[in-house]
Amino acid sequence: MIAQWRLFLLALRYFTRIPVPASVVFGNRTDRTRDGQFDSAARFLPAVGAVVGVLAGAIYWLTAQVWPTSIAVVLSMLAAALVTGGIHEAGLADVCMALGLAPRRGTAGELPDLARFPHFGVLGLMFLLLVRYNVLMGLSSANLSFPLPPDCALGLIMIAAHAASRALVVSVIATAPAPTSAVRGRAPVFRLSTGELLFALATGFAPAILIGIPGLTGLAAAIIMRMLFVAYVRLRLGDHPGDYFGATQQLTEVSFYLGALGAWTYS
Repeated sequence: MIAQWRLFLLALRYFTRIPVPASVVFGNRTDRTRDGQFDSAARFLPAVGAVVGVLAGAIYWLTAQVWPTSIAVVLSMLAAALVTGGIHEAGLADVCMALGLAPRRGTAGELPDLARFPHFGVLGLMFLLLVRYNVLMGLSSANLSFPLPPDCALGLIMIAAHAASRALVVSVIATAPAPTSAVRGRAPVFRLSTGELLFALATGFAPAILIGIPGLTGLAAAIIMRMLFVAYVRLRLGDHPGDYFGATQQLTEVSFYLGALGAWTYS
Protein backbone atom coordinates (compact mmCIF):
# COMPACT_ATOMS: atom_id res chain seq x y z
CA MET A 1 0.00 0.00 0.00
CA ILE A 2 2.84 2.38 0.83
CA ALA A 3 4.48 1.61 -2.50
CA GLN A 4 1.26 2.43 -4.37
CA TRP A 5 0.87 5.66 -2.42
CA ARG A 6 4.40 6.65 -3.41
CA LEU A 7 3.63 5.89 -7.05
CA PHE A 8 0.60 8.18 -6.86
CA LEU A 9 2.73 10.92 -5.31
CA LEU A 10 5.33 10.40 -8.03
CA ALA A 11 2.63 10.88 -10.67
CA LEU A 12 1.42 13.97 -8.84
CA ARG A 13 4.97 15.34 -8.73
CA TYR A 14 5.65 14.52 -12.39
CA PHE A 15 2.39 15.73 -13.97
CA THR A 16 1.55 18.76 -11.81
CA ARG A 17 3.19 21.68 -10.05
CA ILE A 18 1.91 20.55 -6.66
CA PRO A 19 4.96 20.54 -4.38
CA VAL A 20 5.65 16.93 -3.42
CA PRO A 21 9.05 16.54 -1.69
CA ALA A 22 11.35 14.04 -3.39
CA SER A 23 12.11 12.46 -0.03
CA VAL A 24 8.43 11.54 0.37
CA VAL A 25 8.30 9.92 -3.05
CA PHE A 26 11.63 8.15 -3.20
CA GLY A 27 12.33 7.60 0.49
CA ASN A 28 15.99 6.89 1.11
CA ARG A 29 16.77 5.92 -2.47
CA THR A 30 19.82 7.65 -3.87
CA ASP A 31 19.06 6.71 -7.49
CA ARG A 32 16.12 8.86 -8.56
CA THR A 33 16.55 8.58 -12.31
CA ARG A 34 13.75 7.57 -14.63
CA ASP A 35 13.11 3.81 -14.41
CA GLY A 36 10.22 1.39 -14.07
CA GLN A 37 8.82 3.50 -11.24
CA PHE A 38 7.85 6.26 -13.67
CA ASP A 39 6.22 3.73 -15.99
CA SER A 40 4.14 2.29 -13.16
CA ALA A 41 3.22 5.77 -11.91
CA ALA A 42 1.48 6.50 -15.23
CA ARG A 43 -1.42 4.31 -14.10
CA PHE A 44 -2.27 7.01 -11.55
CA LEU A 45 -2.56 9.75 -14.18
CA PRO A 46 -6.40 9.62 -14.05
CA ALA A 47 -6.24 10.03 -10.27
CA VAL A 48 -4.02 13.05 -10.79
CA GLY A 49 -6.62 14.35 -13.24
CA ALA A 50 -9.29 13.94 -10.60
CA VAL A 51 -7.19 16.04 -8.22
CA VAL A 52 -6.88 18.74 -10.88
CA GLY A 53 -10.64 18.58 -11.44
CA VAL A 54 -11.31 18.91 -7.70
CA LEU A 55 -9.10 22.00 -7.51
CA ALA A 56 -10.68 23.58 -10.61
CA GLY A 57 -14.18 22.77 -9.36
CA ALA A 58 -13.41 24.18 -5.92
CA ILE A 59 -12.12 27.42 -7.44
CA TYR A 60 -15.26 27.64 -9.56
CA TRP A 61 -17.57 27.09 -6.58
CA LEU A 62 -15.73 29.56 -4.34
CA THR A 63 -15.50 32.34 -6.90
CA ALA A 64 -19.10 31.82 -8.07
CA GLN A 65 -20.22 32.86 -4.59
CA VAL A 66 -18.67 36.29 -5.13
CA TRP A 67 -18.46 37.05 -8.84
CA PRO A 68 -20.50 36.30 -11.98
CA THR A 69 -20.39 32.83 -13.47
CA SER A 70 -18.27 33.98 -16.41
CA ILE A 71 -15.51 35.13 -14.07
CA ALA A 72 -15.72 31.92 -12.03
CA VAL A 73 -15.36 29.80 -15.19
CA VAL A 74 -12.29 31.73 -16.35
CA LEU A 75 -10.66 31.44 -12.92
CA SER A 76 -11.34 27.71 -12.80
CA MET A 77 -9.70 27.31 -16.22
CA LEU A 78 -6.74 29.34 -15.01
CA ALA A 79 -6.44 27.20 -11.88
CA ALA A 80 -6.36 23.97 -13.92
CA ALA A 81 -3.66 25.38 -16.19
CA LEU A 82 -1.56 26.66 -13.31
CA VAL A 83 -1.69 23.45 -11.29
CA THR A 84 -0.37 21.46 -14.26
CA GLY A 85 2.08 24.12 -15.38
CA GLY A 86 0.26 24.32 -18.72
CA ILE A 87 2.02 21.18 -19.96
CA HIS A 88 -1.04 19.86 -21.78
CA GLU A 89 -1.78 23.21 -23.39
CA ALA A 90 1.86 23.35 -24.51
CA GLY A 91 1.46 19.88 -26.02
CA LEU A 92 -1.58 20.98 -28.00
CA ALA A 93 0.25 24.04 -29.32
CA ASP A 94 3.22 21.87 -30.26
CA VAL A 95 1.08 19.45 -32.28
CA CYS A 96 -0.83 22.29 -33.96
CA MET A 97 2.47 23.80 -35.11
CA ALA A 98 3.66 20.44 -36.43
CA LEU A 99 0.40 19.79 -38.28
CA GLY A 100 0.38 23.30 -39.72
CA LEU A 101 3.88 22.88 -41.08
CA ALA A 102 3.40 19.36 -42.47
CA PRO A 103 1.00 19.97 -45.38
CA ARG A 104 1.49 16.51 -46.85
CA ARG A 105 1.59 13.04 -45.40
CA GLY A 106 5.15 11.90 -44.79
CA THR A 107 6.71 15.36 -44.67
CA ALA A 108 6.96 15.63 -40.86
CA GLY A 109 10.63 14.67 -40.93
CA GLU A 110 11.33 17.77 -43.02
CA LEU A 111 9.80 20.21 -40.52
CA PRO A 112 11.76 23.36 -39.69
CA ASP A 113 12.26 24.65 -36.16
CA LEU A 114 8.71 24.88 -34.78
CA ALA A 115 9.62 27.81 -32.53
CA ARG A 116 9.95 29.98 -35.65
CA PHE A 117 6.30 29.41 -36.57
CA PRO A 118 4.26 29.80 -33.37
CA HIS A 119 1.07 31.10 -34.99
CA PHE A 120 -0.35 27.63 -35.67
CA GLY A 121 0.02 26.76 -32.01
CA VAL A 122 -1.44 30.09 -30.87
CA LEU A 123 -4.47 29.69 -33.14
CA GLY A 124 -5.12 26.10 -32.08
CA LEU A 125 -4.86 26.90 -28.38
CA MET A 126 -6.92 30.09 -28.69
CA PHE A 127 -9.85 28.35 -30.38
CA LEU A 128 -9.77 25.43 -27.95
CA LEU A 129 -9.88 27.83 -24.99
CA LEU A 130 -12.82 29.66 -26.56
CA VAL A 131 -14.72 26.40 -27.02
CA ARG A 132 -13.90 25.29 -23.47
CA TYR A 133 -15.05 28.58 -21.98
CA ASN A 134 -18.35 28.58 -23.85
CA VAL A 135 -19.17 24.95 -23.16
CA LEU A 136 -18.39 25.39 -19.46
CA MET A 137 -20.65 28.41 -19.42
CA GLY A 138 -23.40 26.23 -20.90
CA LEU A 139 -22.79 23.52 -18.31
CA SER A 140 -22.83 26.03 -15.45
CA SER A 141 -26.63 26.08 -15.53
CA ALA A 142 -27.03 22.32 -15.83
CA ASN A 143 -28.47 19.96 -13.22
CA LEU A 144 -27.69 16.37 -12.35
CA SER A 145 -30.35 13.72 -11.85
CA PHE A 146 -29.75 13.86 -8.08
CA PRO A 147 -29.92 16.92 -5.82
CA LEU A 148 -26.79 18.98 -5.24
CA PRO A 149 -26.04 22.36 -3.65
CA PRO A 150 -25.94 25.28 -6.07
CA ASP A 151 -22.88 25.56 -8.35
CA CYS A 152 -21.70 22.00 -7.60
CA ALA A 153 -22.80 20.19 -10.78
CA LEU A 154 -20.12 21.83 -12.93
CA GLY A 155 -17.46 20.87 -10.42
CA LEU A 156 -18.44 17.20 -10.72
CA ILE A 157 -18.34 17.31 -14.51
CA MET A 158 -14.88 18.89 -14.32
CA ILE A 159 -13.65 16.04 -12.14
CA ALA A 160 -15.10 13.46 -14.53
CA ALA A 161 -13.67 15.20 -17.61
CA HIS A 162 -10.17 15.61 -16.18
CA ALA A 163 -10.05 12.01 -14.98
CA ALA A 164 -11.47 10.48 -18.18
CA SER A 165 -9.27 12.54 -20.52
CA ARG A 166 -6.15 11.40 -18.69
CA ALA A 167 -7.31 7.79 -18.72
CA LEU A 168 -7.50 8.10 -22.50
CA VAL A 169 -3.99 9.55 -22.50
CA VAL A 170 -2.83 6.43 -20.66
CA SER A 171 -4.47 4.34 -23.41
CA VAL A 172 -2.46 6.29 -25.97
CA ILE A 173 0.72 5.80 -23.96
CA ALA A 174 0.10 2.05 -23.76
CA THR A 175 -0.38 1.74 -27.52
CA ALA A 176 2.26 4.23 -28.67
CA PRO A 177 4.67 2.66 -31.16
CA ALA A 178 8.34 2.76 -30.31
CA PRO A 179 10.18 5.46 -32.30
CA THR A 180 12.32 4.16 -35.12
CA SER A 181 14.91 6.83 -34.35
CA ALA A 182 15.71 9.38 -31.66
CA VAL A 183 13.38 12.32 -32.19
CA ARG A 184 13.85 15.61 -30.44
CA GLY A 185 10.72 16.91 -28.72
CA ARG A 186 8.88 13.61 -28.95
CA ALA A 187 6.56 12.72 -26.07
CA PRO A 188 8.23 10.37 -23.55
CA VAL A 189 7.70 6.64 -24.03
CA PHE A 190 6.28 4.74 -21.06
CA ARG A 191 5.92 0.99 -20.71
CA LEU A 192 2.60 -0.13 -19.26
CA SER A 193 1.25 -3.61 -18.57
CA THR A 194 -2.30 -4.63 -19.45
CA GLY A 195 -3.22 -4.60 -15.76
CA GLU A 196 -1.92 -1.06 -15.31
CA LEU A 197 -3.87 0.11 -18.36
CA LEU A 198 -7.09 -1.49 -17.09
CA PHE A 199 -6.57 0.11 -13.68
CA ALA A 200 -6.13 3.53 -15.27
CA LEU A 201 -9.22 3.14 -17.45
CA ALA A 202 -11.34 1.95 -14.53
CA THR A 203 -10.34 4.80 -12.23
CA GLY A 204 -10.58 7.37 -15.02
CA PHE A 205 -14.00 6.34 -16.30
CA ALA A 206 -15.61 5.77 -12.89
CA PRO A 207 -16.57 9.43 -12.20
CA ALA A 208 -18.24 9.74 -15.61
CA ILE A 209 -20.22 6.55 -15.07
CA LEU A 210 -21.36 7.72 -11.63
CA ILE A 211 -22.71 10.97 -13.08
CA GLY A 212 -25.12 9.08 -15.31
CA ILE A 213 -26.27 9.72 -18.89
CA PRO A 214 -24.44 13.06 -19.36
CA GLY A 215 -21.23 11.49 -18.11
CA LEU A 216 -21.64 8.52 -20.44
CA THR A 217 -22.33 10.70 -23.48
CA GLY A 218 -19.36 12.87 -22.57
CA LEU A 219 -17.20 9.78 -22.24
CA ALA A 220 -18.37 8.48 -25.62
CA ALA A 221 -17.50 11.81 -27.26
CA ALA A 222 -14.05 11.79 -25.63
CA ILE A 223 -13.34 8.23 -26.78
CA ILE A 224 -14.32 9.08 -30.35
CA MET A 225 -12.04 12.13 -30.30
CA ARG A 226 -9.16 10.05 -28.91
CA MET A 227 -9.49 7.46 -31.68
CA LEU A 228 -9.80 9.96 -34.53
CA PHE A 229 -7.13 12.40 -33.34
CA VAL A 230 -4.46 9.83 -32.50
CA ALA A 231 -4.98 7.99 -35.78
CA TYR A 232 -4.74 11.26 -37.70
CA VAL A 233 -1.61 12.47 -35.90
CA ARG A 234 0.19 9.16 -36.31
CA LEU A 235 -0.72 9.09 -40.00
CA ARG A 236 0.36 12.68 -40.70
CA LEU A 237 3.37 13.04 -38.42
CA GLY A 238 4.68 9.52 -37.89
CA ASP A 239 7.75 9.60 -35.63
CA HIS A 240 7.51 13.40 -35.30
CA PRO A 241 4.16 13.89 -33.52
CA GLY A 242 5.39 16.31 -30.87
CA ASP A 243 3.71 16.05 -27.47
CA TYR A 244 0.51 14.50 -28.73
CA PHE A 245 -0.17 13.08 -25.26
CA GLY A 246 -0.85 16.60 -24.01
CA ALA A 247 -2.89 17.42 -27.11
CA THR A 248 -4.95 14.27 -26.60
CA GLN A 249 -5.74 15.32 -23.04
CA GLN A 250 -6.90 18.77 -24.09
CA LEU A 251 -9.06 17.62 -26.99
CA THR A 252 -10.68 14.72 -25.14
CA GLU A 253 -11.44 16.92 -22.13
CA VAL A 254 -13.23 19.48 -24.28
CA SER A 255 -14.98 16.71 -26.22
CA PHE A 256 -16.21 15.31 -22.91
CA TYR A 257 -17.74 18.67 -22.03
CA LEU A 258 -19.39 18.92 -25.44
CA GLY A 259 -20.86 15.43 -25.19
CA ALA A 260 -22.13 16.09 -21.68
CA LEU A 261 -23.65 19.41 -22.74
CA GLY A 262 -25.61 17.72 -25.50
CA ALA A 263 -27.29 15.36 -23.01
CA TRP A 264 -27.72 17.62 -19.99
CA THR A 265 -31.07 18.73 -18.56
CA TYR A 266 -31.80 22.30 -17.56
CA SER A 267 -34.28 24.05 -15.32
